[in-house]
Formats: sequence, structure tokens, C-alpha cells
Amino acid sequence: MGGEPMNIAIRFGIWLMALLSPLVARAEFWPDKPVRVIVTAPTASAPDVMARLIADRLSRAFGQQFIIDNRGGAGGNIGLGALRRLPGDGYALGVVHAAAITLTHRTMREMQYDFDKDFVPVALLASAPLMMVAAEHAPAKTLPDVLALAGSRPDTVTVAVPSINSVPHLATEMVSQRSNGKLFTVPFNSSTAAIQALLSRDVMLMTDGIAALASMVEAGRLKPVAVFSKDRLPQYPSVPTVTEFVPDTVVNGWFVLVAPRGTPEDVVTRLAREIEKSAAQSDIVARMAALGMYPAPMSGSELQRFIRSEQDLWLGVTDQLGVQRQ
Repeated sequence: MGGEPMNIAIRFGIWLMALLSPLVARAEFWPDKPVRVIVTAPTASAPDVMARLIADRLSRAFGQQFIIDNRGGAGGNIGLGALRRLPGDGYALGVVHAAAITLTHRTMREMQYDFDKDFVPVALLASAPLMMVAAEHAPAKTLPDVLALAGSRPDTVTVAVPSINSVPHLATEMVSQRSNGKLFTVPFNSSTAAIQALLSRDVMLMTDGIAALASMVEAGRLKPVAVFSKDRLPQYPSVPTVTEFVPDTVVNGWFVLVAPRGTPEDVVTRLAREIEKSAAQSDIVARMAALGMYPAPMSGSELQRFIRSEQDLWLGVTDQLGVQRQ
């Protein structure tokens, strides 16, 4: 009598091992073919250059090609929509900007993905601080002067941003709401278009990631007004932070490596470990710094908490600003 339940248990164990063994084998020998990496940014942009730098390092570490597939636009909706439709087998990854995780679902009516349900965060690749800059013709070139002018002449201080409801756009709106000055933000369809408007004297100021502005700042054509980071940056020690004048206004862009949910845990762990190694290599750090980006390694649990805190932050901001889905 006792043998039959035992036989059933043994048969179930054999069946379960047979079911799981292909998954274990795939993880053990991963990668045995090229890995596709979807990047939610256009070719030749700073995030794309950063992603290619990381992909090259992963290719050398794992002995397989990590092939970049640029799918920019629509706040990450296009790229992550495409990634969601790929299997979670370790051969599909994504390099994703902060807005696609924290903002897009709050600003767009039709979503092609649900980040929390569809993806697993693998590693934080970089933090990308924002900077506000002034054109040569701007009547105010320090943040106190900008805010004073915006206070005395509301909606006359124009600030270009690379796209509507982007992190730079809403960061600028935060400054406007939390200070005594009313800034007038002007969204463009790209960083390039916004910079051109600034140089053409169509707007006075601009907020964007440092990567998009650094070359113009170094050439002296744009003057740094403030950075949105918590502390002053080593490259720009004389440039104040926004929070020195508008308390608690700290905003960073960031980029994370993600995988479709269901990707073997061992693959996720190996990728995260390799990203952490890369963040400690001086050549990687230097090349990313030139892009206005900074490695920010975190453990898996730290990354989960970080993403949740950023989601909560932007939920509050979009509610306070009355952002509407488009």
C-alpha cells in the first residue's frame, strides 16, 4: 500500500526534473548564440554610445555578440513593446531610460507594456544628471537671476526641453512650481532641435542631460546655470545644484539593463555581476564620464528599491503638476 504513493512521488520528481532540466541547461551554457539588446534611444545618441560600450564589454566577457537594436521614440513604448514580445530565454535584453519605467505609463494613454509585470531589472548601468544652461543672449545666466526674472515677468523666461513630459521637461516644471518664478517650458522633438532653438535665440534656456549639452558648454557657447544632482559634479565644481536654491529638487536621469520576465535567474545574476565589474574599470568610467554618465552599481535588492522609489517620486510629481495622458 505504501509503495504506490512513493512511486507516484518518484514519477512526479522525474517528470519535474525533465521539465526543468532544459531551463537549467540553457542557463548553464548561456550564451551559445548572439544576444539582442534593444535600446530605447536613437542611433548615435549618448545612451546609444553608452549601450554599445556596455555591449562590447559583455561580448568580450561572454564570448558572444551582444547586438544593439535601436528602438527609440514614444517614451520607450516602441522599444519596450518590442522587447515584451520576445521570449525570456536570456537572448533578449533592453537598455532602458528612466522615463520608460517611471513616466511613460503616466503620460501616454496606450501602453505596449507594463514594466513591473513584463520585465526584470538586471543592473543599473549609469546615472545621468540633468543640467540647465543659458544661451549667450539670455538676460539671466545664474539660477537666482533666472528665478528672479521669472518671478517679476512670469512666463517670459523660456526653457527648451527635448520632448514633452520627459524627465527634463518635468524637472523644469518642478523648479517653476517650487520657486517664486514661473518658467515657460517649450518642448521640442529632440535634443538637437532644442539646442538649435537655443542657438537661434528662439528660447533663453534649456534643460537636458549633460551628455547632450557638454560639447556646447565646453566650447563656451552655452553657460551652465545649475545641475539637478544632489551634489555638485566633479567636472563642474563651480556650477551650483538646483537644490541649493530650490530645496529638495534633485532629479537624475538613469539607464537600466532589463530582461523579459521569465529570463533564468542565473543569467540575470551573471549579467549583473559583469556589469558591476565593468563599473570598476577605469576606461569604462572615463568613457562614460565623457558622455555625462556615471556608473552606479547596486545589488539586486537595492535596484528594486531604487526603481520603486523613483516610480513613487514621479507618481507624486505628475499628480502635483496635473500631467495628462496623451
